[in-house]
Amino acid sequence: MKKVSAKVFFTVLWIGVCQVLGWFFGLFGYKRDGIFAKCVWGLFATSAAVIVGIIAVLLVWIIGEHVYEKRFEELHCYDPECYYAEYVGPNVYYHNKGNRKYIFNSQTCEKTVKDVEWIARPEGKDSLVCFSNGEKRGYFSKNTGKVVIEPKYSHAWVFRDGLASVEEKGVINFIDATGKVVIDMNFPYFNEMDGYVFHDGYCVIYGDGLDLFGLIDKTGKTVLPCIYNSITPAEDDSLWCLRQGKRMAVVDKELEFVIPFVECELSVGDGTINMTMPDHTIRKYNLQGELINDFYVTSVRMLEYEKEDIIYRKRIYSNDEEETDEIKDDNFHPKATARLRAYVAGNGYEGLITADGHLVTNPQYQNIEALGSDLYLCETTNYDKVIINGKGEIVK
Repeated sequence: MKKVSAKVFFTVLWIGVCQVLGWFFGLFGYKRDGIFAKCVWGLFATSAAVIVGIIAVLLVWIIGEHVYEKRFEELHCYDPECYYAEYVGPNVYYHNKGNRKYIFNSQTCEKTVKDVEWIARPEGKDSLVCFSNGEKRGYFSKNTGKVVIEPKYSHAWVFRDGLASVEEKGVINFIDATGKVVIDMNFPYFNEMDGYVFHDGYCVIYGDGLDLFGLIDKTGKTVLPCIYNSITPAEDDSLWCLRQGKRMAVVDKELEFVIPFVECELSVGDGTINMTMPDHTIRKYNLQGELINDFYVTSVRMLEYEKEDIIYRKRIYSNDEEETDEIKDDNFHPKATARLRAYVAGNGYEGLITADGHLVTNPQYQNIEALGSDLYLCETTNYDKVIINGKGEIVK
């Protein structure tokens, strides 16, 4: 194809526009006679040609970009450095651009799974990735990118401990890495549930009412009945936190009690078991259930109060003529520090403590303010307050 220079293109375009405009205005009797008429005509025709040229360039740009995007979606992007390539496993990537998302192997330059709606990676050492084609769910290997279990499930969840839960015909079963059903307990499927996932050999199951929970092992045997309001694994799956009403407990991998049931709020993290008691005190135990300390605080703050003295201050402003005007501030009370400090414990509740760390009151107040050097206003509820002296006694 012969190339056309920009000069030739715009010259032809200008001549064409002139001819079209001359024909159009000629219909109304317009003639290009006289120098002024020719100048006006040339200016008008040039402007029209430039505008038409810009519109043509924009149309070519828009159409070309659209064609490129469509072509790009059709091509197989096997470049791991591609902006839309999401790492899945060794040499396996998820191309998440456009309506035709897919899995590809950068080593073999092969599109291994087509039309992928989304993916969910396995947990732990498992290698099968859950994916959806928009209608059904299946699994592919994160090592090769190839489908291992065809997408045939209405709902499916991630693999962990070599097992995954899937839903077919309204019931949930567990399959292994070959797709074989290994736990067939016919759990009914509920929209509200997040799916069954194993944690170091145990899986939380729902009771009939979806408000009580239990545990099963990898054989499908119920090891804890569905009598608990919640069952939560620790971050490293070494412990389980159980709740029954206001009471909580901690059990180990053998489901032996590390912390027996007691009324509290507890969590496991950073190598300790953290307990907030009903009186808002904080206790910490090690992972073997041995008490480390029965009194922790989250922060300590000083308390200030306004003294009886009144201080007046003056500010002096100077203008350009070196004249001065005196402006009196409002009077104010200087502040002083109270003898006791306020400490914060569980659930944000506060108590009083001495400067050398001796406890004066338990953390039973929502907020504490100083009224004097050794007198404190303590908020018991959102509406009620009491006055406490330096001994922790209520002043009546």
